[in-house]
Amino acid sequence: MHFVVHAVDRPNGLAARAKHYRAHRIHLDEAGRYSVAVVTAGTLVAPDGETPVGSLFILEAKERAAIDAFIDSDPYRLNTVWERVDLHYYNKKR
Repeated sequence: MHFVVHAVDRPNGLAARAKHYRAHRIHLDEAGRYSVAVVTAGTLVAPDGETPVGSLFILEAKERAAIDAFIDSDPYRLNTVWERVDLHYYNKKR
């Protein structure tokens, strides 16, 4: 199954995002430990095209519990970089 994760940063969270960026990237690289595959992942940006305002992932896993465990252990989640995280099942067509 595919899942879309849409995470929005908390206001004034840019310093926290920068501080935990490396740990977040390592976490993405180790997604297989959670039985999760990262199909794509990237930073949501402000209208200036550069300032980070959140994250978007398409993930694949056999069950929702694996996705929940993966997202809940992300350094951005643990260190409250994200203010809101929405998770959706995704019916990939192509």
